[in-house]
Amino acid sequence: MLKFLTFFVSCTFVASSMAEYVAPISTEKSLVEIHVNKDWTVRQRMEVVNKVETEQGIALLGEQKITYNSAHERVRVIKAYTIHPDGTKDVVTPDRIRTQDDQDDTSNGVYSESKVKVMIFPNVRVGSKTYYLVESFEHTPDFPKNFTWSEYFSPHRKYGQAEVRFSHASSLDIKVNGRGMIGGRVDDPVNTKSGVTRYVFRYDQSSADPAEPNMVSYIDYAPQFSASSFKNYADVAKAYHDRARPKASTTPELVAHARKVVGDAGTEREKVKRLYEWVSRNIRYLGVFAGSGGYVPHSARSILRARYGDCKDHATLLEALLRAVGIESSQVLINSDKSYKLPEVPSTAVFDHVITYVPSLDLFLDSTSRFTPMGLLPEGDVGKPGLITATGQVLTTPLDDVEKDKTITSTKMTLHPDGRVTGTSRVEQFGYFQLLSRAKIYRNQNKPQEEVVGNMLARFNESGTGRIQHADPLDLDAAWVVNSEYSLDPVANLPGVVALTLPIGLAQGRFQTLASVKAQTNSKFPHICGSSSHKEMIEMNLPDESRITRVPTDVSFKSQTLSYHVSYQTSAKTVKVTRIFEANRGRSVCGREDDLEWDQFTKVLQRDLRQQYFLE
Repeated sequence: MLKFLTFFVSCTFVASSMAEYVAPISTEKSLVEIHVNKDWTVRQRMEVVNKVETEQGIALLGEQKITYNSAHERVRVIKAYTIHPDGTKDVVTPDRIRTQDDQDDTSNGVYSESKVKVMIFPNVRVGSKTYYLVESFEHTPDFPKNFTWSEYFSPHRKYGQAEVRFSHASSLDIKVNGRGMIGGRVDDPVNTKSGVTRYVFRYDQSSADPAEPNMVSYIDYAPQFSASSFKNYADVAKAYHDRARPKASTTPELVAHARKVVGDAGTEREKVKRLYEWVSRNIRYLGVFAGSGGYVPHSARSILRARYGDCKDHATLLEALLRAVGIESSQVLINSDKSYKLPEVPSTAVFDHVITYVPSLDLFLDSTSRFTPMGLLPEGDVGKPGLITATGQVLTTPLDDVEKDKTITSTKMTLHPDGRVTGTSRVEQFGYFQLLSRAKIYRNQNKPQEEVVGNMLARFNESGTGRIQHADPLDLDAAWVVNSEYSLDPVANLPGVVALTLPIGLAQGRFQTLASVKAQTNSKFPHICGSSSHKEMIEMNLPDESRITRVPTDVSFKSQTLSYHVSYQTSAKTVKVTRIFEANRGRSVCGREDDLEWDQFTKVLQRDLRQQYFLE
């Protein structure tokens, strides 16, 4: 089914505390009519009037984009025009309606052969309205003899008259839901006699709220209309598996290659590891590989020869290579964006990514992520419901964990008589933090070392020189440790009486970063969170000429899910600081109570980081 992208605009403009939030655009009218014929072909018609409310809205409504699958669907723009505040119209002429390849990276390669119909509206300004009437005919469903469609109403804009008119041949079994909408099935003798089942749902929203940092996708909670012929998610899994499984068949070529990669591996886990790392490193991820509806991968043999593919191609090749050495696996449908729930009505629309599950090891793998060692998952895959296509099970991927997702920093510094500081730092990073660090350092590899060092020191208003050492970011077998040595320009006016805050140098500055994360104490929407732990040990040697006259005090904080402790130790010429933090939430989504808890913690942390040593 075609998708009207204006309904999925995420408006991230922050509201001023002195004025009511005004959404950049509003929808004055939205009428969607859908009919599913008994042969599963679908006719759709959409009539929409949007209004530009602010200057930012001009860019959002100046172009309207509609995505569709050109192999399955025909789309026609019947009419479109700009309506000016005085009522005059500027027509969108045929030369302003263009068809392009879909370059949206968020599709992750699930939707292929995807096209975009672009309508360019003339003379759009604040107060203008855009109108379009579009029809489509889907002659080939994504999954044979099945239908699924959904529309979500964003909390970040106003809606006037929003209406969905849905109908289908009564011989078809289609489940319908209008969460948060008014309406339902229309019992009409004429419809019954004609063999058509009809529904009408309406929705309006007179206010809009600004988006909040790191919020969960509104797909998880916003009002919505959805319809599906799938009885449950096991049916969704089977529909995908029936078409994808044959593509993962083994061939002599695949068997020979798998055995070569596995080599002398003696355990099943080591075999999986070698094959996973080979696919991760050698199959280039490409999100525009064509396929039927975007849901049918290419054959494992062709992917191996091409050395590239999208997410489902990655999973297909890995499945075939594992099977070639006697290890069964399954492809997994998952949402890699910010949705953490499966819709009540079974739908394929929520899934935008495909990964791998090895049941014998209870192990999830995402070979599209080049920086992810086996046993870990990239951020978007963590704590998500995954649909195991071989069995129809829904399993939740592993959550963040304080033992797995952590950092350990060890720093040794010397404060010289002229106020300069020399030092070394060792940062061990595990889990999620390892992936971020590997990716960042990989991107920095071709930059001059002086530029990288300068940027790191500038984070906390420091300057100087230094050197950073680490393993190859793509060597997933190497423990991820980043070592550095550095010389900082004077941080204290010595000799003399000074109040000294310990510098960060080329260490991670994890606690300073935590202190800068502001809690959303008035949030309306759930947001993404997780669990992690961090330990920092700092030792500084002082000049012989200096004497410590005042030492910071130890601090402890503990709440339901957060804990923080710092201890300060001193000897004649050495100071030592140990900080330990844990966020042990056991879930991926947080709410207002968590915000209040975070606010209490950061106030304690910020106060602690302002503590100083007094020297004379």
